[in-house]
Amino acid sequence: MYKRGVSQNLTPLFSERIHAGFESPAADYEEERIDLNEYVSSYPEATFYARVTGDCMEGSGIYDGDLLVVNRSLRAMNGDVVVGILDGDFILRAYFRHGDHEYLMPDNARYKPIKRTESTQFSVWGVVQHTILDQQRRRNVRIDRLQQLLRKL
Repeated sequence: MYKRGVSQNLTPLFSERIHAGFESPAADYEEERIDLNEYVSSYPEATFYARVTGDCMEGSGIYDGDLLVVNRSLRAMNGDVVVGILDGDFILRAYFRHGDHEYLMPDNARYKPIKRTESTQFSVWGVVQHTILDQQRRRNVRIDRLQQLLRKL
C-alpha cells in the first residue's frame, strides 16, 4: 500500500471534454492544470494507492496490475468495491449486504462469495474510489474483441 503524498507538479488537463460517443468538431484547446491527488480524494490523509493482483473483479473492469485509489475515510455502501481484510490478508471484493447478512462478493463467476459468520470474519479496510487501467496492457484483448465485431459486419 502506498500513502498519497502532496503533489509538487500539476498535470495538464484539456478544458474540452473528449467525446467517446460521436465525432467532435475541431476546437481550440485551452490548457488548465489539475492535481490528480485532489481529483481522486477529498481526504488525502486517508487515501492510499494499491496494485491489484488477481482477476476476481474483472466483471467490474478491474484487472490484474491495475492501480486502485482506496479511501479509508469512507463507509462501505452496498455495491462498493472495497479492500477487505480476511484472516489477516488484504482482498478485493464488492461489499454486499442482504438482509442481516454481509458478504464480500467477487465479480467473476470463478470465485465464491464470502459471508460474514462467526467462523469467517472480515473487515472493510477501505473503499475503492477510482481505478487506473493500463490501456496499453489491455490492447491484445481489445484487438480480439474488435476483430470479432468486424467479423459480424
